[in-house]
Amino acid sequence: MTHRPLLLAALFSTLMLPAEMPALAAGGAGAQAPALPASKVQMAMTIYAGGITLGKVDMDATIRGGDYQVVSNLTTSGVVNAFWQAEIQATSSGKLGEDRFQPALYDSFDIGHSGKKQEVSLTYDGAGPPRLYADPVYSVTGYEVKPEEQKDTLDPLSAVMFIVSGAGAKPGNPCALVAPVFDGRRRYNIEMKKLRDIDIDMDNGLYKGKGLLCAIRYKQLAGFKPRVIKANESFPTINAWITTIHSTVTGRDYVVPLRVWADTKYGVVAVLANSVKVDGAAPGGIKS
Repeated sequence: MTHRPLLLAALFSTLMLPAEMPALAAGGAGAQAPALPASKVQMAMTIYAGGITLGKVDMDATIRGGDYQVVSNLTTSGVVNAFWQAEIQATSSGKLGEDRFQPALYDSFDIGHSGKKQEVSLTYDGAGPPRLYADPVYSVTGYEVKPEEQKDTLDPLSAVMFIVSGAGAKPGNPCALVAPVFDGRRRYNIEMKKLRDIDIDMDNGLYKGKGLLCAIRYKQLAGFKPRVIKANESFPTINAWITTIHSTVTGRDYVVPLRVWADTKYGVVAVLANSVKVDGAAPGGIKS
């Protein structure tokens, strides 16, 4: 096992969708305004490399009015823990509307190999680059991300919400989008495009029906060591089976990844959906 399939698995975890976050308070102190209806997208997925299970990632996302909140957990397992052990918990919240998508707060907590811990928080005010808190402090001397490169970006979990909510897609094409991401250390784009319409029949029986085959490119821009950026073009194309699921609560068509994979010289690295629920129920075509 080498670093490349593990890097792909880590990337996939940022493209996927855990416990629900509490709703944002409405009004001033003591206000008892009626709660707006909430729409939810819940997913559980398994990560594989060369047929070996690497771990699991799950997500609960909530849209209530113009607010979004999303929580995600990733845990590695099995033999991969000898090379890349991680337990990552992340939360993100912000605002979204017809022509607006603005993160507010991102927090992540990572327990890595040998118990090493990393906390990261990004706070957004909408006017400039996000304010970064990292403990331990990142060492980025020689490959910093400039403040102007951090502006108008999304944290990794908000990027997932940007994709899944359909907020970033062009009308009629949920795979036509670019998500600009800054994770506190690195600046990259997630670029998606539609390849063709397909019929999906998942081996695990979760879904059978219409969908899209989409290509995803992970484009490294800044914050990476020079030798990593030079290898940017050799990074394999990532493929995804996508379906859209309509929410009667928000009127949105959610963009749901069912299988995401890349063919590498080490074998197929993939993330496979095991469970999907929208607004508390398994949608048509998806088995609960």
